[in-house]
Parts: sequence; structure tokens; C-alpha cells
Amino acid sequence: MYTLFFRTIITYILLVGAMRFMGKRQLGELELSELVITMLLSELASIPIADNTIPLTFSLIPIIILISLEIIISYLVIKSRKVKKFIGGSPSIIISKGKLCKKEMEKDRLSLDELMSQLRLKDISDISDVEYAILEENGQISVIPKTHAKTVTLSDLNIYKTEKGIIHTIIADGQISDFNLQIIGRNRKWLFNQLKKRKIRLCDVFLFSVDDAGNVNIVKNGETK
Repeated sequence: MYTLFFRTIITYILLVGAMRFMGKRQLGELELSELVITMLLSELASIPIADNTIPLTFSLIPIIILISLEIIISYLVIKSRKVKKFIGGSPSIIISKGKLCKKEMEKDRLSLDELMSQLRLKDISDISDVEYAILEENGQISVIPKTHAKTVTLSDLNIYKTEKGIIHTIIADGQISDFNLQIIGRNRKWLFNQLKKRKIRLCDVFLFSVDDAGNVNIVKNGETK
């Protein structure tokens, strides 16, 4: 029982380290080589866990070899366009200036229903509103709408507002995040001064957030926002 426990922990730690080497992509964004290696890793990891008679090294050594291979391939892909095209393929133009490229769809085995589904997810219902639709190497479809179909932005209306950036949560349910304070270049002294100015106690704060423009938002316990 203890042997199984430790074999599982060791395999888990090695797999987590292996996936860290492969970066932070989501499963749908994995390159073909990364997807294949991910599947192989999961299979190799399960072998010594399922069968105690198999030495752990029979799984760990292939895992290390696969990760080393992935690192080498990733380096070659960056350095060589030919290797990149061989490993990951190349983008395909599915729609060009509002017209379907049927040959590309057939080559990529992409049905019209699948294409329309992807367009609807991007709020486009008419192919003629698309300037270009490109099937990327990772299987995602990039859509560039025609000018008349693009969403109107504030800059189109000559309206310019200060960028707020992202919102940093400084206090969540009474707990202070020193990490987020450091990100915005502040400290606890500044935080307590902000609370003091507003005559609010730390224990009464449910949420205290600050955006990149310096705007402070406070939600007290019992309030709805």
C-alpha cells in the first residue's frame, strides 16, 4: 500500500514538472506534437501505478525521454520554418473576402456546419461579412470581419477614456493580499490609510480592489454589488 502511494506521488510530481515544461497553453491550443506527447505521458504514468510488479523506472525514463524530445522539437520549431510546418502544419484560409475556399475546407476536413458554428461563436451569422477566416495550426479559427461588420469602438466615435487596466483584489473577505499590494506599488500603510479615510475597519471589508488607474472600489460585509 505504501509502495503504491509513493509511486503515485513520484509519478504525479514528474508529470506536473513535465507539463510545466510544455508551457501554459490550454488543451485546445496544444500543437500536434504536444498533444501526442501528452497522451503518451498519461499512458506511461498509469502503467506503474496500476501494476506494482513493473519497476517505476520503466515509466520514469520514457517520460524523461519524451520531455527531452519535446524540448528539442520546440527549439527546432522556433529555429526552422520547415520543421514548424512539418510538425504543426500551416494555417489555411477558409474564407477569403467573403467567399468560401471549398478546397481548403475539404483538405482540412472541415464541414460547413462546423465553420458556421465557429462564426456564430464570434457573433457572425453571414459568411459575406467575413473578410478572412483562417484555420490556425492549433485548430482554432481566426475571423477578421469586414469593416461594416466590425463592432463599433469608442475610438470610432472619437471618444477617448482613461485606460483602467485590470482590477487588483487587495482585500477579499477580510484577507489582505500583500502580493497584489506589491504589484500596484503600495504597502499596508497605504491600505490602512485608505480605510481610515473612509472610516472603515478591516474586519468590515468584504472586497477592496484597485484598478491600474488608481480607482478604489470597496464592498463592505452585508452589501450587495
